[in-house]
Amino acid sequence: MTAPADERISLSRASVAERGLEDTAVGGALLEYARAHESHLIRFVLVGAGLAVFNLWLLYLLRTWLHLSDPIAVTAMYILGALAHFPSHRWLTYQAHRRPVRPQALRYAVMLVWNFMIMQAVVGLAARLSVSPYLAVMAATGLTLVSNFLVMTHIVFMKARQS
Repeated sequence: MTAPADERISLSRASVAERGLEDTAVGGALLEYARAHESHLIRFVLVGAGLAVFNLWLLYLLRTWLHLSDPIAVTAMYILGALAHFPSHRWLTYQAHRRPVRPQALRYAVMLVWNFMIMQAVVGLAARLSVSPYLAVMAATGLTLVSNFLVMTHIVFMKARQS
């Protein structure tokens, strides 16, 4: 038998407290931040997981069916993936589709260029080390995961400041 939702939340918070994370200033601040952005975090993870599967599928198709080199396949995957990534997070994660798209798209493009440079660097390094490009893409995605959440939450899809 499962506990009611309120009890599960308090139990999970109690178990976190037992581990001592809330006892540190940084741990307490991180937990407070996570609780304040809980719905965005959950949607970000769910949307991101679906998009990660989509990107890996695209990479597979580009490499095996079209026989593209890894840098070209990753570039094509990245561009096609971004076409799904931006509207997915805009609509589903941040529900920002009623706000002007142009400023969001410009801020997103800056984030995208930074992430692309990281992706290509990791894929290039992986090729030199004879590591699978699929693992390289997953590693690069992991490297940008936290920064993407923070940038999209507080810069790309930020709500207008109330005066």
